[in-house]
Amino acid sequence: MVTNMAKRSPEQWHTFYLHESSRYDDRRYATSYGRVFARLHHEAITQALIGVSRESRLVEVACGTGHITALLQELGYTAIACDLTAEMMEYAQARCSGSEPEPSFVRASAFRLPFRDSDIDVLISTRFLHLFSLGQQRTVLSEFQRVLRPGGRLMVDFDNRSARWLMAVPHLFYNLLRYRRFEPDTHYNAITSTTAMLREVGFEPERCDGLGGTHLLSLSWIAPELAIRFGRLHRERPLRVAAEQFLITARRK
Repeated sequence: MVTNMAKRSPEQWHTFYLHESSRYDDRRYATSYGRVFARLHHEAITQALIGVSRESRLVEVACGTGHITALLQELGYTAIACDLTAEMMEYAQARCSGSEPEPSFVRASAFRLPFRDSDIDVLISTRFLHLFSLGQQRTVLSEFQRVLRPGGRLMVDFDNRSARWLMAVPHLFYNLLRYRRFEPDTHYNAITSTTAMLREVGFEPERCDGLGGTHLLSLSWIAPELAIRFGRLHRERPLRVAAEQFLITARRK
């Protein structure tokens, strides 16, 4: 069984993704549900970017293999994509090569970003903070607050605690089928306490979108388009409580 995520340091996560990079996409996006989740995720990010100028200084933290980096490229944004694991960024660079505008890639830790105070207009970080304990999340969010300008926009997602318990059986089967383990290596956040944490470190949350849901797994095999339509209903209450993750858009105070 995988060790508890709260016991892993950033350096240990770097080592993990060093070995995970070659199979990361297959494990997360090659399945029917993985493709459904990716589409719902991309739609939510696209909606959250409405009104954001293409001239914005935009940073993606923990870009991984570049799924969101490529989406930003498609939408016309010139992103600065950061990740601690160079091997993950190599896949991101390959994904984005040959298209414009071309992003720049910087090896960096989310715990100490290589940017000046109030230097960034928009910061996006997805499928990342669930790796860390609440204390580590607070440290990273404080670093995001440091580099964003006042009024700058933050988009960040978390694994949803309420869905973990409401959908305990689907979660169990998903982890057994996909990862051969009983428990995921992740931290689950409650929406209310997470928005409170964001306010405490200097953000004002503006919206919260639910993303996906492991209960969509079987439907994604049978009728993926129907799974996507049903998944869209999870963006808002009351079905947001059953969403696998939630994406918060906030402003830096």
